[in-house]
Amino acid sequence: MNENIDNMFDELSKEFPKKAYQELDLIIYDNDGNKYSEDDEFQEKIFRNLFISYETNVVDIRRNKYSLFDINTDILIEQEDLAVIGKVISIVVKHLSNIEFEESN
Repeated sequence: MNENIDNMFDELSKEFPKKAYQELDLIIYDNDGNKYSEDDEFQEKIFRNLFISYETNVVDIRRNKYSLFDINTDILIEQEDLAVIGKVISIVVKHLSNIEFEESN
C-alpha cells in the first residue's frame, strides 16, 4: 500500500549511519490531519505533509491540492546539520515524486 514511503524509509536507513538515522524523526500527515510514523499503515496517495526533525532542526514538506510542494522551516538550520537535512529532503522528494496523489480539498 505504501511502496514509495517504505522505499523512502529504507533508503534513509541505508544512506545514514545508525546514530544519525536514530536522530532523524519523520512524521507524516494525511489529508484528514491523521498522524503516521514509519511503522504505521496509511494510504500514501492521501499524503498531505511530512515533518523532518533532526537534532534541533525541523523542516516541513507540504503538498497543496495541486500536488505542488512547499518546503518550509521556522528556524535556522545549524551549519553542521545542513548537509544531513539537505540529503534527507532530496531522498524524501525523490520518493514523493513517484506517488500518484488523490486530489485534496
